Amino acid sequence: MFTPLSKTALHDLLNQPVLFDANIFMMGINERASNPNYSFENMKQLYILPLFESFTDIYIHDKVYKELDDETKAFVDTYKGKNVTMVNEGNLYGKDPQYTEIFNNIACHELVQYRRGDSKNRGEVYSLAYAAYYNMNYFCSGDVMADNVARELEDLKDIDILTFDIILLNAYIYYARKNDNSNSKALKSLYKRYCADVIKRHGLPQTLGEYIRASQNYL
Repeated sequence: MFTPLSKTALHDLLNQPVLFDANIFMMGINERASNPNYSFENMKQLYILPLFESFTDIYIHDKVYKELDDETKAFVDTYKGKNVTMVNEGNLYGKDPQYTEIFNNIACHELVQYRRGDSKNRGEVYSLAYAAYYNMNYFCSGDVMADNVARELEDLKDIDILTFDIILLNAYIYYARKNDNSNSKALKSLYKRYCADVIKRHGLPQTLGEYIRASQNYL
């Protein structure tokens, strides 16, 4: 199976800078109105809280922050000044040749096709450009586009995309260390439902239990 954890084990990854993408907060968002299992409060308890309690150096681009709803912003705000730092583009675009080229290369990729000022893919493009420019090694996302683009662009060759499987792995370990298995069934369900694409692309095991066993050397 392909995993960036083979390069940097999870326990080391947790202390590395990481950019969080808006998509990690939005798993199940289309079903929240009809199914309480997908409420933000429930998702927060399952994997978002473990994520914020585990990573020590989190960065969130202001373009991503603006995409979040009020409930999610309020949660993120509680970590500002602790382990969360808000960042922005500054005045780099159009003035710094390196940043401008990186941004344009990402924006013009056939899977992206982003035009400055548009809303679609805005957070991903700005975050990926920031990560590449500042040599920030890890960008966290459940987004297929970001994962594929990072593999194809030379500008992003040093950027590892942490897909949703790693987020769930972290949550499972977080609760296991607390001897709390009450969330295991729900985490397994999320893996089956929302990791189907990355399972196929990265050759991951079909179940969370198998994935956890396969990841033992990367923890």
